[in-house]
Amino acid sequence: MKSPIKIVFGKELKDALRDKRSVMAAMSYAFFGPLLMAVAFYVLISQLTDTSNVKIDIEGSEFAPAFVAHLERNGVVQRDEAWPAGQQPIVLAIAEGWDESIATAQPAKVTLTADFSSQKQRTDIRRVESAVENYSQQLSYIRLQMRGIDPRITQGVDLVKHDTATKESKAAILMGSVLIFILLSVFFSGMNVAIDISAGERERNSLELLLSQPLTTNQLVWGKALAASAFAMFGGLLSAVLIPIIFKFLPLHEIGMSISLAWPMILLIILLLVPLALLATALQLFVSFRAKSFKEAQTYISLLLMAPMLVVFGVEFAKVKHQILYYLPLTGQHQALLDIIKGEPLQWMAMGVSALATFVVSILLLKLISRMLSSEKVVFGL
Repeated sequence: MKSPIKIVFGKELKDALRDKRSVMAAMSYAFFGPLLMAVAFYVLISQLTDTSNVKIDIEGSEFAPAFVAHLERNGVVQRDEAWPAGQQPIVLAIAEGWDESIATAQPAKVTLTADFSSQKQRTDIRRVESAVENYSQQLSYIRLQMRGIDPRITQGVDLVKHDTATKESKAAILMGSVLIFILLSVFFSGMNVAIDISAGERERNSLELLLSQPLTTNQLVWGKALAASAFAMFGGLLSAVLIPIIFKFLPLHEIGMSISLAWPMILLIILLLVPLALLATALQLFVSFRAKSFKEAQTYISLLLMAPMLVVFGVEFAKVKHQILYYLPLTGQHQALLDIIKGEPLQWMAMGVSALATFVVSILLLKLISRMLSSEKVVFGL
């Protein structure tokens, strides 16, 4: 004879799979989140590694032919066609007194006019600024040499940098934001199912019927939690598998980064998400049963989803990261994922403690929900 938990689990899972819209909504975040992130990174890498010429309007080029030739060698050339509609021109104006300023060793005035807030033109503007600064530096060195002064006298300290960062550790900076998608996928993917099997069933008056069956509230809650956790876990699994595959097609090598996750590491990431999926479901069921209606539950859980986002972003941008973060729920999984991406030695004890702590918090929440269902106020939404 099947246990009551298995019966409830099978019933809730079957009902959830019948609702195609809920299934698509549950999986859309796990699928499209990494995909949109990869497209954004591809555009960013394309801008950073673009070697094509920057075409701008150069006014007064006849006053400084050597300067204009320097700009051309650095990929900044005179534009010979009209600017596209809606795009602000980039204009570099050379002052008429260029020769006199050079002859008297005075700063030659050059005016750069552009929309510095434009995202599309930011890379072009930066390349123009860099070319002008390089010419200015070369001119300063020549002036010092003509006066018999070693240009190195202006350099107080000669800093030699030895970068010990690996391609994987550099990629961790980039992947930090992507890891958030993996963690949050377990919260988003099971959200609709968790609301439907709690606040939704109460509005359909089927929760009272379930409670009248020969099973305890604890068995009912565990059956529901496991069904919603299955959806949450599938979303996490989809993200964990898709992200390494999608990012293999990005030209990360062009910016000195590399992401290479072997299947054992991907399986480890999936295992890290198991306790987190149960915790996410327990939190969502708790909030849904406390809400008075289906819409109220949706509102509260939308606010609840901000909590893990704030925690992960807070840890990501914190100046000092305490070792205790490796042992706590959510932050422990986040730190472990970062270590996997960086290729650093894993703290297995911390990972185990974090997983155990996550399970303990989840079990306590599910027990609390079981006690709540003993109250008529919760069952009838009073």
